[in-house]
Amino acid sequence: MFVIESWPDPVLADAPRVRASSRPEILVDLARTDLDMVVWTRKVPSDWQQTLQVQQLLPDDLLLDGTLNEILTQLKASAIRERYPAFMIEDVEQTAALAAAFAVSDRMVLQLTSKCQTERPPGKTKLRVFCCYGAGHIAWKSGTFHGYDPTSSFSSFDLAFVPSWSGNSVRVSCEASPKAVYLVLSVL
Repeated sequence: MFVIESWPDPVLADAPRVRASSRPEILVDLARTDLDMVVWTRKVPSDWQQTLQVQQLLPDDLLLDGTLNEILTQLKASAIRERYPAFMIEDVEQTAALAAAFAVSDRMVLQLTSKCQTERPPGKTKLRVFCCYGAGHIAWKSGTFHGYDPTSSFSSFDLAFVPSWSGNSVRVSCEASPKAVYLVLSVL
């Protein structure tokens, strides 16, 4: 399994500890308390990107709050199914179920948005998950190096998992794009 690790030297920088791989086995690393973020750089079908390039995405946000079952039921509503491609809703459902299992909690807040925003501090969140569907950009601050704050980013369709013990060490932001929808999922 090819894995990329970000292990900053504490003398040189204060940065989040990140581990990434294209293999789903990377998710086992969510149990490691020495990591601040785990990124699954997924390989998705090519028609996902093609569909999002031609489909008109609505600029309205979708915000759902409740148990996993309540959210899955709401995602089945025809009004929501008409707004997003079927593969995207199915992927969001699977991601929510996966996040609930890893966090051992079924309470969550799920947001689909196209707006640019900087993520709020995590509060009482057990696990946060981020994904960009389409031609957008999600980034996080990679630390501070001699007064400079570089950022790192991950590609569309990658899933970034940030466990609760990361605290405020991982600050995620997204770039507004009319061709992207961002998933921001917080398991409480």
